Amino acid sequence: MILTLTVAAASFIGIAITGFYPGIIVLMLLTLIPFASNFYAKKIMGKSNVIQRNYYIKHTIINALTMLVVLWMTFVIMVDRIFSEIL
Repeated sequence: MILTLTVAAASFIGIAITGFYPGIIVLMLLTLIPFASNFYAKKIMGKSNVIQRNYYIKHTIINALTMLVVLWMTFVIMVDRIFSEIL
């Protein structure tokens, strides 16, 4: 979650420097996934172990994929918007 928020903050800096990029919308929506996951985890704490185990497996995969997407989009935004102006 810290990585996702750091990337979102870096994206705001990129917007200030290079202008708006539509990929920022996706990054902002992706930051909601860890928050929703944390809220849902607290909600199911009283449920059975089977439900909790299924939750943790599914949402660990979702959170890992979210981190990969955020890293990839950050790379694409940097190459497309920042490095293209430098080179």
